[in-house]
Amino acid sequence: MLPGFITLFKDIDGLVHLYFYKGYTENGRFYYNDLDLKKCNYNFDLKEYKDGAKEYIFENKNIKSITCKLVSFNNNEEVKILKIK
Repeated sequence: MLPGFITLFKDIDGLVHLYFYKGYTENGRFYYNDLDLKKCNYNFDLKEYKDGAKEYIFENKNIKSITCKLVSFNNNEEVKILKIK
């Protein structure tokens, strides 16, 4: 198993990035389902990587925190509150 993770950070230009890696189970499936940002009120650009990771780059530089619900392959839900200090 390769665990998934999610993080929020600000780059040197002040843009807020949400980086999400879905991880893998022992069976080779993704551990987490994709994030659903349909209800997100912020505009963003999306970078997708070969390993399934996604990086959301938000236009709004004033974001201080984001709450995400991570849903695993077996439908367990975990709420993460990510903050920029």
